Amino acid sequence: MELTEREKVILKEIQDWEQWQFSDKATDFSRTYQKWAKQTLQKMNPQLKKRALTLLDETLFYLQSTVQQARFDQRAIDYLFTEARVFHPDISEVKDMKKLTIDQLRFIAKKQLARQNLLAFGQGGVTGAGGLFVTFADLPLLLAINLRSVQLTAMTYGYDMRKPYEMMLVLKVFHAVSLPRELQKEAWEDLYNQIPDHQKDALFYEGEDDVLTQQWIQQPLKQIMKLMFLRFARKKVIQGIPVAGIALGAGMNYTFTKGVSQASHYFYQKRHLQEKTGDWDII
Repeated sequence: MELTEREKVILKEIQDWEQWQFSDKATDFSRTYQKWAKQTLQKMNPQLKKRALTLLDETLFYLQSTVQQARFDQRAIDYLFTEARVFHPDISEVKDMKKLTIDQLRFIAKKQLARQNLLAFGQGGVTGAGGLFVTFADLPLLLAINLRSVQLTAMTYGYDMRKPYEMMLVLKVFHAVSLPRELQKEAWEDLYNQIPDHQKDALFYEGEDDVLTQQWIQQPLKQIMKLMFLRFARKKVIQGIPVAGIALGAGMNYTFTKGVSQASHYFYQKRHLQEKTGDWDII
C-alpha cells in the first residue's frame, strides 16, 4: 500500500531527524567525555564488566515486568483505548490501534509521552532535593519511567506488549536510544534489521537475548557524575530549600527522558509506515 501525501511528509520529517540526530556534531566536551569513558571501561576488570552488564540486563528485565504489572498495565490500556475511541469507536484490542491515521496516533502518543516527561521532571526534582533513599532510587526509577515511555509508544502504534517479541524489542529500542548520541547510529540501524517483513507479526524474539552493550555502561557512569553534581548543588539553599539541586535533578532527568521519548516515538512511527508500505528498505 502506498503512503498518503501526509504520511510522506511525516516520513520526510523522520528522515530529517535521523540525519540531524546521527550527524557528527560532537562538542569538545563530549569528545573528551567519550575518551574518558572509553579509557575507564578499558581499565575495568573484564569479569567485573561482565557481571555489571549481567546485573544491568537483569534489572531492565525486572523493571520491564514490574511496569507491566497486570492492574497497572490494564489501566494504561483502558486509558489508551478511551483516547483512541474519540477517533474510532471500534477499538477493543491493542492491534486495533492500527486503524487510526498516523496523525491520530501521533496525537495520542505525544500526550502519553508528555505525561512521562513531566513524571521524570518531578522525580528528578525529588532526587535533587536530597535524601539517601531517593538518591539510590534515582536510576531504577528513571529507567522504569523511560521503559514505560517506550512501552506506551509501542502500544499506541498497535504492538501488543504481551508478546515476548515486542517486549524484547522495547528493551532493544530503549538501549539504542539511551546510548550516548555518538554511538546511537549503529544501534538504531540494527533495530530495523531485526524487524524484516517476515517478523512483523512474530510471537517470539529470535535475536540475541542480551540487551545492553559495553558502551551502555556509560549511563551508570553518568549517573554517578550527576549525583556528585547534585551533592554540591544541594548546598545552595534558599530559605532551607536546595533550589539548585532540585532544578539540576529535574532538568537532567527531563532532558534524558525527552530524548528517549522522542527517539522511540520516531522509531515506532517509521515502523508503522514501513509495515504499511511493506518496504523495509525505507531510509
